[in-house]
Amino acid sequence: MILKRGKQQSFLRRAQAFLWPEKGFARGWRYMRHRVERLNDTPTNIAFGFGIGALVSFSPLFGLHFVVAALLAKMFRVNIISSLFGTAVGNPITFPFIAAGSMWVGTLLLGRTQPTHPTDGAGVIKAFLDIGRLLYDSARSAMGIAEPGTVTWAQSFARVSEFGDQVMLPYGIGGLICGIPVAIASFYIVRPMIAAYQKRRTEKLEKKRLELAARAVSAADKTG
Repeated sequence: MILKRGKQQSFLRRAQAFLWPEKGFARGWRYMRHRVERLNDTPTNIAFGFGIGALVSFSPLFGLHFVVAALLAKMFRVNIISSLFGTAVGNPITFPFIAAGSMWVGTLLLGRTQPTHPTDGAGVIKAFLDIGRLLYDSARSAMGIAEPGTVTWAQSFARVSEFGDQVMLPYGIGGLICGIPVAIASFYIVRPMIAAYQKRRTEKLEKKRLELAARAVSAADKTG
């Protein structure tokens, strides 16, 4: 194939390009819209799948959004590919706002007037990075490849428990509350868009079919 990429990109590189397009988010969103429109399914299934992905992007399960979205889409028997595209609602631009909003709502609903962890976007993201670094160091320590005394299992367990209670719990609750209206809005935005595209495509194919039939009749008349 002439237009085939000479060197195939790795999965991580494709995922990075999906979350942070090299040529800008505007072009990335246009590309995603074209891909979603061309999915072979009903407008309802495609829009439902996209809404599921949008909802999952509000969850604190970073690194698992694709997996969770695909499993939920399969469970509800809607379009899995569109659910993966829907997770792009959460991206490097929107994540700070999603994190801050989810933490604020979750903390408020839990009645925690003085949270021990920051509830702003940058603070929440830093908390996730810190716990990821802690788990990495713990794994290295368990395998005996870290410096002695770097981290103990008691310290790791205490910090992970605190993180789960002070960050994951409010984020999960707040993300669900904030994500539901976004998922519903996504459904009602995507469904008519898909329906309009499929209608235009059907009309275009029908017009082309009629033109080919007319040409065939004209050619038959000339030869006859």
